[in-house]
Amino acid sequence: MATETAASALATWSATGRDASPELGAALLALFTQGREAWPALDLTLDRFVKHVAAVAPAGTSADQLGGLSGEGLLLCAACLDDDPKAVNLFETVFLAPLTRVLGKLDDGRELAADTLQQLRAQFFAPASGQTSAFLMYSGRGALAVWLKVLAVRAAQKLRRGAAKNAETSDEGLGALPAPDADPELRFLKLQHRTHFKAVFAEALAALEPRERSVLRMSLVEGLSIDDIGKVYDVHRATAARWLGAAREQLVSTTRRRLAERLRVSESELDEMMGAVQSNLSISLSVGLASKAR
Repeated sequence: MATETAASALATWSATGRDASPELGAALLALFTQGREAWPALDLTLDRFVKHVAAVAPAGTSADQLGGLSGEGLLLCAACLDDDPKAVNLFETVFLAPLTRVLGKLDDGRELAADTLQQLRAQFFAPASGQTSAFLMYSGRGALAVWLKVLAVRAAQKLRRGAAKNAETSDEGLGALPAPDADPELRFLKLQHRTHFKAVFAEALAALEPRERSVLRMSLVEGLSIDDIGKVYDVHRATAARWLGAAREQLVSTTRRRLAERLRVSESELDEMMGAVQSNLSISLSVGLASKAR
């Protein structure tokens, strides 16, 4: 009976050391049913599914929060961790293969898409010694396809930064911006006020809320669309667009205000500097957020 199955799910959940309530059993069963309906060819048991959810869900997860997770994504990840050939094939064909087109847009002739996918496969199916599979990084919040896209773009950006290191100077921060001769608009900013800009931009980034930094990174560094960002946060695209616009405005205005406080320059010079900042915001963020990127 369904109640017995829910009770069984709750018992497994409790056995993992999680706090339990009667509502959790029904929520776990509903999540499992959602996953089985999405992937009827997979034979993952309820017991194994619940153990996987317990391993990836945040502490204190409630029944209502479980109801907002993706049973489809969680069940597939659990089955892949068990080396189910059908699950592995589904993960490859339904989720990894389409990323070739997404990553191809970032490619600059170094076979970035192929290299990134090879790295992702290793992270999921053959993690390095001392590391866990990336399947355990997915908590079920948001669609698996969107989460993977974010992960793939971040990995691609990291590969690109690594490939560019040999060509970089020892100066970081604005050193990653175009050379002054290539962009006269940046000459004043780079040469005279490099240290000040690096400091105030870092301060402005730190002053943002975590969600503001996240949406800026997704849009300007990782190339995600407003629709994708909305899916990550489970909000309408208009809300995601509003968040992004507000975060960008806050970052630029805070940078401008703090530059004005530190520098004795005219309004026109300040406008020139901020124009350079805004036109190269994605590059500046790539550097400023590098230490925070996963």
